[in-house]
Amino acid sequence: MKRVVIIGGVAAGMSAASQLRRMKEKEEVEILVFEKGGDISYSACGMPYYLSGVVKEKDDLVARTKQEFEERNISVHLFHEVKEVNHTKKYIVVQNVKTQTEKEVTYDELIIATGTSAVKPNFMSDNMPNVCTLKSLEDSERIYTYLQAHSVEKVTIIGGGYVGMEVAEAMKALGKEVRVIEQGKQILSILDQEMAEHLQKQLDDDILFHFEEEVEALLHSDGSVTHVQTNSQTYQTDLVIVNVGVRPNTQFLERNGLRMLENGAILVNEKLETNVPHIYAAGDCATSYHRVLKKDVHIALGTIANKQGRVLGYRLGGENREFPGVVGTSIVKVMDYEIGKTGISEREARENSLLYKAITAEAPSHASYYPGAEKIVIKLVYHPETKEILGVQMIGKEGVAKRIDVFATAITCRLTTDEITMLDLSYAPPFATVWDAVQIAAQKAE
Repeated sequence: MKRVVIIGGVAAGMSAASQLRRMKEKEEVEILVFEKGGDISYSACGMPYYLSGVVKEKDDLVARTKQEFEERNISVHLFHEVKEVNHTKKYIVVQNVKTQTEKEVTYDELIIATGTSAVKPNFMSDNMPNVCTLKSLEDSERIYTYLQAHSVEKVTIIGGGYVGMEVAEAMKALGKEVRVIEQGKQILSILDQEMAEHLQKQLDDDILFHFEEEVEALLHSDGSVTHVQTNSQTYQTDLVIVNVGVRPNTQFLERNGLRMLENGAILVNEKLETNVPHIYAAGDCATSYHRVLKKDVHIALGTIANKQGRVLGYRLGGENREFPGVVGTSIVKVMDYEIGKTGISEREARENSLLYKAITAEAPSHASYYPGAEKIVIKLVYHPETKEILGVQMIGKEGVAKRIDVFATAITCRLTTDEITMLDLSYAPPFATVWDAVQIAAQKAE
């Protein structure tokens, strides 16, 4: 019987295990999953909404439990950390986190789906009860418990990326004073600066922003942090949530000769194969081929992780599928605003020396005579000769989620601005205008 070992039990790992089991009965393939933490198959994207109370129970974020997987003959080992991979003899060394005992487990095929960990700057230490990251389900429970047990009025968020801004919204929903400290010039660094600044102006009444400030120290009293000290000022706080980036969990593989990006993301091909035979990688610890940039990139998104895992399940089950690559589509809700991006920004086009033009358009979310129409700001990056769309950024109070997916499809299919203008999109006054916002932007780029 062939044995497939999977390291990591969240999105990519469990997607691969599930698809493989659907294709192969238990007599044909043995599937073993080793997960360092105590939770599997959960939605990390839902954690800010658990903190705010929109999601009532932490367990609601779990797609399937350990028991449910084991009922399908997928053997799941929680609190087991893989310390070493011996790719020449095809075995792994696994440590039981609770007992500290180790054992060797052989494999025929190995899937690395270890995800990422939150970057912890030097000013953080383990003995700070009111300083947290938000990367795992355990992190979310720690923050939730602290909020329930302590009087928290002022929350400081270090880092203005997607997670940081989602947490800012969650804390604001709980009635907290929210301060965001960002080392760069803007929030949401995936956006071009003028788009980010447009959003910041809309949020200024709700969130205190501090840009180009670097945190130097966390000052504490009686064991808890009371102030955040930057290179400019010192701010009083009751809770600090740090979200300054993630790092692929691949340090234990350094001796295996796996090709990686500089940040540790494992390079894979369209078959999710690494350069080492019988070792595959998927999810946040692996790369994806970017269909616009035409190179391997690291984009840590649950959508990508689940697709890569599914492709691996098919492949190891005997079906010749490939992962076609990504265009980096993402969306985030911050207060009343939806912010979407797909493809590349103008900055990315410039940094990669691509030929491009960029325009910014404004369009209503639906017919102006129907109540509640809101303005959508759309930035298009496109090729000046072929008129193919290279990237789109959108900000608005409604209708962004629907339309960013149209643009993601257009980029994937290499549609031109003229072809987008002539798309047969739906129209009714509550939902759109006769010329949809997508087409209004495309017309401006023709």
